[in-house]
Amino acid sequence: MQNQFGNFDANFELSDKGGLCLVFLNPVLESGDMVWLMKNEPLKKEKDGEGEMWTYLFEKQYLTGDGEGHEYDIPILVLMRGGMVKEIIFPERFLKNISIPLLKKMFTSMGEAEVDKLSKSASSVFKGGGPGDIPGMENIVDTLGVPYSIEEKDETTKYTYLYYLKNGTAVPVRDYFEFETEFVFDKESKSLEKATGIIRGLSMSLDFSEN
Repeated sequence: MQNQFGNFDANFELSDKGGLCLVFLNPVLESGDMVWLMKNEPLKKEKDGEGEMWTYLFEKQYLTGDGEGHEYDIPILVLMRGGMVKEIIFPERFLKNISIPLLKKMFTSMGEAEVDKLSKSASSVFKGGGPGDIPGMENIVDTLGVPYSIEEKDETTKYTYLYYLKNGTAVPVRDYFEFETEFVFDKESKSLEKATGIIRGLSMSLDFSEN
C-alpha cells in the first residue's frame, strides 16, 4: 500500500462520488484484510451491482457527557468487488475544507514515509502546497467537531480526537478497534504543523511545518 501511494495517480483516483471516494485502480487489500484491520465485521453488507457495499461506523468519543451527539461520527463505506477493496468512501463534509488536489499531494507524501519498525511509526514531510492550502484549526473543528482533549504548550496547541468502531457482530469484541488522531497547531497563527493518526498501534504522521 505504501509503495502504491508513492505513485498515487497510477494506483488511485479521488472523486466526490457519494462523498470523498478513494478508488483503488490496482486493488491489493482483500476482504479478510479489511476485517483484520478493523478487528470486526462491518455493521452491514449490501449487494451493490457486481460487488458488495460494507458499512463501518466510527463513533466519536467525548471526555464528558454526550458531546455533540452523533453529528460528528464517521461512517465509512467500503465497496468490495471480487473479494477485494475497490473503493473507500468517507463523509462528504471531509471535502468542505480540503481540496482533492491537496489530498492527492498528502497521499503521495505518505508514500514517501520513513518507517521505523521498532517504534511502529511512519513519518513523512508534506510537499507541494502553500500555507494557504493547508487546513487550519478552524477548518479541523468545522470538519471533526470539538476535540476529545486539548493540550497547550508554549508555542503549540494539540487537539486529539478519539473514535471507537461500532461493533458489527453479536459477540462482544474484547479487543475493540479504536482510532486516534492528533493535530498540532502553531499557537499564534493556528496553522497546522503536524497531523498524526494512530491505528492498531501504528503511528502515522505528516509534517506540515515546512510549509
